[in-house]
Amino acid sequence: MRVPPLPRRWINKAQAIINLAADVRGATAIEYTLIIALIVMALVFLIAQIGDFVSTPFQTVAGKL
Repeated sequence: MRVPPLPRRWINKAQAIINLAADVRGATAIEYTLIIALIVMALVFLIAQIGDFVSTPFQTVAGKL
């Protein structure tokens, strides 16, 4: 029993999916994006913590004016 060949468009789609999976150019951009996102989150957290510490003296000075 002979199996009929796959249609050419299926082969093209399968090859495109294989090429996309083998392409690693975008992986570096995603890694850098994740690193930058983590740094930004850490900075936002630190600024929020420092903001509470710094705002108290300013409120004290503003209250005495």
